[in-house]
Amino acid sequence: MPPRVAKLSKKFQFTNDVVELHFESEDLFEFEAGQFVTFIVKDQVPPCFRAYSISTCPEKNSHHFATCLKVIEGGRGSNWLNNLKIGDELNFIGPSGNFIFQNPEKKAFFITTGTGITPFCSMIIDQLQKGNKNNIHLLFGLRHIKHIFYKELLDELSEKYSNFSYQITLSRPEDESWDGSIGRVTKILEEIDIDTQNTDYYICGLKAMIDEVEEILKKKGVPETSMHVEKYD
Repeated sequence: MPPRVAKLSKKFQFTNDVVELHFESEDLFEFEAGQFVTFIVKDQVPPCFRAYSISTCPEKNSHHFATCLKVIEGGRGSNWLNNLKIGDELNFIGPSGNFIFQNPEKKAFFITTGTGITPFCSMIIDQLQKGNKNNIHLLFGLRHIKHIFYKELLDELSEKYSNFSYQITLSRPEDESWDGSIGRVTKILEEIDIDTQNTDYYICGLKAMIDEVEEILKKKGVPETSMHVEKYD
């Protein structure tokens, strides 16, 4: 697959270290919700390759896509992308990946932490816009209040679509102003009742979290065929 060309068109700073970057591809860009692109990072020779999930919903006859990323201290790819200016061009490969929505006839439960929410934004919006009427729930784990992002989007979706709900849980809220859930996503999953037969579970994030979540779901009786995973490390 030859490299393609895209131009940075917008940039949104969500938190001190989370940004959403929007691109316009030189040619039409078609993808499935949940897929990713691989950017060619040309900060030095030789370049390196970094994969990032697409956050936007697929659109017909569109050149547009976006990704949400965490800028990691010393991270070659994230810092290079974060330093791009509006109008800068870069090369990328894709779309790629098989982490896509599986069965619109079943309920869906999304579990993630941090920027692992990125492909879920694409998948959830895509399903809701397509008219999926089954219950869709998102469990979103973060550390501090200051780390919360995408809340306005999630509020808008939950208000517009009665079958969509979400829960943000913080492992270490800074102060008592937080009146939501407290604890890691694994703690929340251990405490709640879940549907083991009629729901697909989508898990995205770092390997350690995913391994723990899968173990909890298995113990609760969720079959492996109902768990769909994308690991970021």
